[in-house]
Amino acid sequence: MFMLDQLDNNPRLRLSDDQMKAIIWTMKESGTPNVPSFFSFRKMQKRLAQEFGLNPRHHTSSLDNQFHMNHPNDLLRLDFANPLVREYLHFYPEITTTISESWQAAKWVNEIEDDDLSPMWADWEGASHRHFYVKELAQCGDGKYCVPLKWFVFNKKIHCNAYLVTRELSGIFTVEQHEIIRVLATDLRYNFLDLQQQGEIRFSGVQNAFQPHMPHPVRTTAQGKPVFLLRIMPWADDVSGNRSKQYNAHKNIYLANLNLPHKLLSQEYFVRFCATSQHASSLKQFDALAGDCTQADWTTAYDCKLQQEVLFRIGIHLLPADNPQQAETTSTSGSSANFWCREDDSGGSAPGKPRTPEDTVAKIKEQIKVACLGVAGDVEDLQTESGVKDKTAVHWMKLLIERARQEQHERVYNHDTRDPRLNDTRIEGPARQAIKDSILTKIQEELYAWVIMQPPERPCEILHTILLGEDKYVWHETTKLWSAEQCALFAARLQSASIDGLNLASLRSRYMVQYKKSLIGKHFKALQQLSIFQLDSKLCSGPLFELWKANGLLGALLWQASSSQSDLTIATNNVLDRWAIVDPTRITQKYKLHVLPHSPSAVRRFGPAPLYATEIFECWNSVFRLCSVLSNHQAPSLDIATTLADMERFKHQVSGGWWKSANGHWTQAGCKIRKFLTENKQLQRRLGWTADHLFKPGQWQFTSSDWKNALGSAWDMSLAEPLEHQGMNWHGCKYVVARSEDPCFPQSWVFFSEGARVVAGRISKILVPESNQSATEAVVAVQEFMIPDAPDARFEMPLCCPVSGFLDVVRHSGGTCPVPVRRDERDDGAHGGVASVVVEVPDHRTDAWWCLAGASKSRLELFPITDDSGRLSPIHPKACGSHGRLEDLSATFPHPPPPPFLSAKKYRVSKSCAQSDPSRAHQVHGIHQHQTSTPMV
Repeated sequence: MFMLDQLDNNPRLRLSDDQMKAIIWTMKESGTPNVPSFFSFRKMQKRLAQEFGLNPRHHTSSLDNQFHMNHPNDLLRLDFANPLVREYLHFYPEITTTISESWQAAKWVNEIEDDDLSPMWADWEGASHRHFYVKELAQCGDGKYCVPLKWFVFNKKIHCNAYLVTRELSGIFTVEQHEIIRVLATDLRYNFLDLQQQGEIRFSGVQNAFQPHMPHPVRTTAQGKPVFLLRIMPWADDVSGNRSKQYNAHKNIYLANLNLPHKLLSQEYFVRFCATSQHASSLKQFDALAGDCTQADWTTAYDCKLQQEVLFRIGIHLLPADNPQQAETTSTSGSSANFWCREDDSGGSAPGKPRTPEDTVAKIKEQIKVACLGVAGDVEDLQTESGVKDKTAVHWMKLLIERARQEQHERVYNHDTRDPRLNDTRIEGPARQAIKDSILTKIQEELYAWVIMQPPERPCEILHTILLGEDKYVWHETTKLWSAEQCALFAARLQSASIDGLNLASLRSRYMVQYKKSLIGKHFKALQQLSIFQLDSKLCSGPLFELWKANGLLGALLWQASSSQSDLTIATNNVLDRWAIVDPTRITQKYKLHVLPHSPSAVRRFGPAPLYATEIFECWNSVFRLCSVLSNHQAPSLDIATTLADMERFKHQVSGGWWKSANGHWTQAGCKIRKFLTENKQLQRRLGWTADHLFKPGQWQFTSSDWKNALGSAWDMSLAEPLEHQGMNWHGCKYVVARSEDPCFPQSWVFFSEGARVVAGRISKILVPESNQSATEAVVAVQEFMIPDAPDARFEMPLCCPVSGFLDVVRHSGGTCPVPVRRDERDDGAHGGVASVVVEVPDHRTDAWWCLAGASKSRLELFPITDDSGRLSPIHPKACGSHGRLEDLSATFPHPPPPPFLSAKKYRVSKSCAQSDPSRAHQVHGIHQHQTSTPMV
């Protein structure tokens, strides 16, 4: 029965009822014992679904469009009960110097109201498990009193901002509101309930406002259960429900749990389907989704880590989407309008006298406020009088007029639902009219606040804005006049490029060139990283080449795990400067170029752009499409939601998740079913789940001979055989795993340590002694390389030159780190033998960053070319214009100084000099300066 259930719930291998019947019939004919009938199988699935409790709920929009939704509260409670997920949940904002997760970015740390963060903390590792709430009096271990205001993580430990509280001899407490202190959470000893048992808690007369909030209102609701708050990222898009070219429009909503790290959210296993409808717009579906986000809506879940029930509620953090969907969500007119931007008021077809922003905004707000009264004619009169007719406001005003009329009907005119005072026949005349006017004014104020206070939670999305925008424009500008010979030349060069360490699939360069006008995101991601190394004067002009360089650097900054906002701002401005040289009309005609300057502020508020990238949602559309094809086509919204809810049920149960059984007890599947997912890579792949640490540092795999023959052409008299393994046979290995958990193969570029030095090199051989085949260490022969002082004049990137005669033997235990490197092909066909891009590689043990020549954006992170200040330089540093000088940007967007390793100087050691004086390879500035941190290798 279990095997049939997993066959029926494979997301990317959907089976129809007839196919399932054929499988059951084949199993019976083959003599398989205990095969259920199709009817019994469906009955079992229905029983499990009812017991599991994940049922789509029916909704009707304000336009009477009906749809069904799997609500976020029902979906996210599964994360608490899933042992594969629960350990990764992160509930508190974190203060760090580098930002790599959503909870480390400015919005989560600084902008969210304290009441919208997790209100409670408890020391689960201690014995007492006391629940400490914000805005409640607490006592520290040293006897001091405080009122916690906000929980957060600092230096990997929970802290809180708090008011210091003093206690007078009379027992009255005084809150020192003029000063906020930082308290380590584990220093808290007694919570409010403990202090209540010690005696009455009274505050000084001026501060009686604290008294009504103690105990915290949520403590009463929780009844001793732990309380948490989750933040979600809903995503909406229009998707075809057909696999054919005939478009069958559906509006879909998916979501992701932002309390999970990005490495998990980039997997299909963690994409949650909410709703779909052929009729209800995404805004109407968002309205139903928002019903789960009220402060009073707490949901019960079973926490498999704490082994008890907990309460949680959710909040919407941001709303990523492609540009047309962003326009709909933000109620703007889209990129085809004169006023096209969703983030600013730029637009218009001709220059003229600019309006005063304050005056224009005031007129729009006045129109909106009148619309809240439900009279369309009054709004039109105001538009005629002022000449101001904002398209965004027009959309919202239509909604406001409709909603105001509904509210007025319910609260003023409907006898059953209106204010009870209006049903009192004794109230007449002016008194009755005053009651009506007060209700209408209140409705107006509520609707006005609802529409005006729309937060800017729609960041620049890198798939559609960068890959399918900026990269596509550069690619088209480069290839639009190529001849067949030029296409063939570029395809040959691109196909010969090494993708080692780039985390890319096969390049298929001939396909890219043949269908150069129909490429998708994955193609542009490869072109962004590799094209610059294949282009020369035969394929593009000088200004275009400079644009490719600026664009590649911007892409590297956007995709890396952490970056300086000032660097990102300068890189964005550099790209626009290059476009102004190549084709300035693109900037005014292409909306995706216009929104580029908004990306730095989005990175500051929400974190690195990959955190809210939508590729994973776009990929998941194929799962939805298969469900749509096999739906009953009578009530597709309900049928698809039910099918995908059953997939969630199977995924949760096979993962070892807990659910409440029919007898009211929390239960989970048997041990054999739980092991099936963790031990079966086929099922992991089909569910879109990637096991953590597929490659362990120090791991190797075989590909026997003595030491000299094992090294082959790499053997040298200076390479002594390890003493403890002399005379033994050696096995060649296929790969060895670096500390970054990347497999490194022969000919891979790596970092390695040689004593106190951190050195760049290229793997020649990977060997392991025959007598110790189960060892966790391998011996790696590495060709050493050095970095000259001067960057390449053409690429403006550091060089990587071989050290003649230097071949090192490295004992490997997870210490290397792969570095992709590009060979320089000059116009005359000569091989420069050099690397061409700076790569920034994180050391997860020390939070240090390491730089060396390599390829652009990949699984590794990129560190840009820097000037002597360690910051990214504008293209025209002496004429920055409106972009501002680098020092000004640094003051506006402060960030920690860059690591000293290869980041603050420019080097000038020629290749010939390095070969004639190999000792110079050991004197590259920066290698010896970074010995305070644990080296990468």
